[in-house]
This record gives sequence, C-alpha cells and structure tokens, in this order.
Amino acid sequence: LAQKYDPQKEAELRTWIESVTGKQIGPDFQKGLKDGVILCELMNKLQPNSVRKINRSAQNWHQLENLSNFIKAMASYGMNPVDLFEANDLFESGNLTQVQVSLLALAGMAKTKGLQSGVDIGVKYSEKQQRNFDETKMKAGQCVIGLQMGTNKCASQSGMTAYGTRRHLYDPKNQILPPMDHSTISLQMGT
Repeated sequence: LAQKYDPQKEAELRTWIESVTGKQIGPDFQKGLKDGVILCELMNKLQPNSVRKINRSAQNWHQLENLSNFIKAMASYGMNPVDLFEANDLFESGNLTQVQVSLLALAGMAKTKGLQSGVDIGVKYSEKQQRNFDETKMKAGQCVIGLQMGTNKCASQSGMTAYGTRRHLYDPKNQILPPMDHSTISLQMGT
C-alpha cells in the first residue's frame, strides 16, 4: 500500500487544502493533518457547521476525536463509505494511501457540489440524467433488435445433424474414405 502513495497527489492535496482553509499544513503532510484541526476546518468550509467542536488540545484522544468528527462529516457530505479512511490510518500512519484516496474523493465531491478553488483536483462525479419517454416511444423501442445482440438474418439449419447422432471422423493420413456427407468431419476442423 505504501508504494501506491503518490507524492504528486500529496502536493496537489496540500495546495488544495491550504487554498480552501487558508491554513498552512507544514513541511510534513501527515503530521500537519494528524491532529485533525485543519481537516475539521476544511469540512466546515465545504459544509458549514458540519464539525461543531474542534479540539485544539495536544492530547491523543482529542486529536482522534477530531479525526472521527471529520470522517463523520465526510459521510454526511455525501461521500461513499468505501472512500472513507479510518482515524488510525492517519493518526498512526497505518494507511496513508487510503487517506490520500479519501481526500481526493472529497475534492471531487466538493467540485461536484460547485466549489470553485484555484486548484483543479479531484474528479467531478457524473450527474444523473433522467429520461422520460412517452408510451409510443417505449413501444417502438421494444421492436428494435440492437446490433450488439447480433442478427438472425441468413441463419438456417441446413446441413446440421440431428441431436444425438454420431459424427464420423475423417483423417486423410490414415487412408480412411473421404466424407460422403455433412455428418463426417475432418480432424483438421477440430473436435
């Protein structure tokens, strides 16, 4: 997992977070985000009052509470549960790749919801496009066979043997008589 961590994405995330929050992360990305203060402020910028209490204490359980509040705020913001990281992934550097994936997904969700920032990061989620067809259009579509389904033109059963009948093998190297009809196949054709 550590090999999948992308330093380029880290630099983009750093720039994005600093531009949205107005706070400096510091030279070490993980240590700058470890206490959860900047992340909670980020969520409050994206969705006001999503994190009501931000602990500025240096005690570990306060920092873990900040991270937990941030993760809950991301879930309420509309993030997919598979895109979320766990508090220990960041706090103990357990899985920084998942932290990076989560923050990139958060940036994409913010872009989808219309956040304008100076940094173009994250992938904008697609929007649902509801289509409403009238009854005649729906019935017309039932008669069409799509080209992906193939075609039934030029198909016939001529030359096929009935199910259950034997297929004789023909091997010209062994001086067996050549085939007399379609029920005999050559070994060159496969079995």
